[in-house]
Amino acid sequence: MTPSDAIPQPPNPPVRFLVVVPTIGREPPLESLLTALAAQTFPRRRWTLVVSFDGAAPTERIARRLEEMKAMTVISPERRGPGAARNLGALSSGAPAEACDYLAFTEDDCTPAPDWLALAAMRLDHEPAVDVLEGATLLPDDRPVRRRDGDRPTWLPTNLFVRRLLFERVGGYCEHFFEPHGATYFREDSDFGFTVREAGASVATDWAPRVTHPREHQGWLDPIRWARRYEMDPLLRARHPRPFREEIEVLRWGPFRLRRPFVRACAGYVVALAAATAALLIGEAGVAAWFGGVAAALVLLIWGKWRFEPARLPLMPIVPIVLLAAMARGRRRAALHAPDARAASA
Repeated sequence: MTPSDAIPQPPNPPVRFLVVVPTIGREPPLESLLTALAAQTFPRRRWTLVVSFDGAAPTERIARRLEEMKAMTVISPERRGPGAARNLGALSSGAPAEACDYLAFTEDDCTPAPDWLALAAMRLDHEPAVDVLEGATLLPDDRPVRRRDGDRPTWLPTNLFVRRLLFERVGGYCEHFFEPHGATYFREDSDFGFTVREAGASVATDWAPRVTHPREHQGWLDPIRWARRYEMDPLLRARHPRPFREEIEVLRWGPFRLRRPFVRACAGYVVALAAATAALLIGEAGVAAWFGGVAAALVLLIWGKWRFEPARLPLMPIVPIVLLAAMARGRRRAALHAPDARAASA
C-alpha cells in the first residue's frame, strides 16, 4: 500500500498539486527530472505539471516528453530569473485556484523521490491548516543542502508546497532579485518565505518528502560567481529588515550568535589589505607586515568556505573584493526598488 492509499479518496478527487518547474532549458537535468516525476506513486490524475521556460524554448526531445506527460508549457521570450519563471508557471496555468489546492515547487536539476508527492499529500491531508510545507532537499550523500535552524524552514524552492490562494494573495516571488546582464539571482527564496510568514501563513517542515539536489559551485570560477550574488542582500535587508538581521547567515553556539561571519571576514580582509598597502607606502614595513598577516589569516578563513580546495586558493584574494563591490551595487538596487521595500515592511 502506498502512502496515497492510506486515506480514502472520493470517486473523483480534485487535483491536489500543480507542480511548477522553472528551467533555462538544459536538456539532461530536465529530462532526468521528468523521469523522476513520471515515477511518482501519487495518482497522476491528482497532479498537473507546468514547466516554465525562462528565456529558452524546449528542445524537440523535451517537447515530446512534455507532450507524453500531458504537461503544460509556458515560455518567457527573455530571461527574467527563476522567481519570475515560477510566477509565470504558477499564475498562467489557466486553471482557477479552486481547481488545485497547492503549488509544488521543484527545480530542473532535482530528483524527487518516487513518494515525494504522496508523502506531502499525506502530511497536508492530516494538517489541512498548513499553508506552506517544506520538505527535505538533500545532496547525493544525504546531507542537507542547507542546514535548518531547528524547525525553521530554509524556504528552498526545490521542495516547497504552497497553498495556491496564498501564493496569489502575496503576489508570488519578488522578481527584482535578478540581474539580467550576468544572470545573477539570489535571496528570492528567503524573500518569499519572509513575505508569506509576514502574511500570517501557517508553515511546517517535514523530512519525509525528499528531493536530491546536485552539489553546487563545482566550477573553478564559481567562488567569483557566488560572491557576485551578494548584490541581492541589500534589497532583502530593505524589504525584511528584522528577519534579515536575525536569520540570514547567523551562526549560533548556545547563547552566542555570530552574524554574517563570511561577509565580516571579507570586509576585514579588504580593510587589512588596504591598511597594509598604506603602511608600506609610508615606509612602515613592520606595520605593513602585521596587517598583511591579518589579511592572510582572513584569506584562509574565506578559503574554508570551499573546504580548502587547492585549485580555489588563487581566487580567494579576489572573492572579498568582488563580494563588497556586489553589495555596493546592491545598495543602488535597493534604493531603486524602495517603494517595494516600504510596501513589504508596512
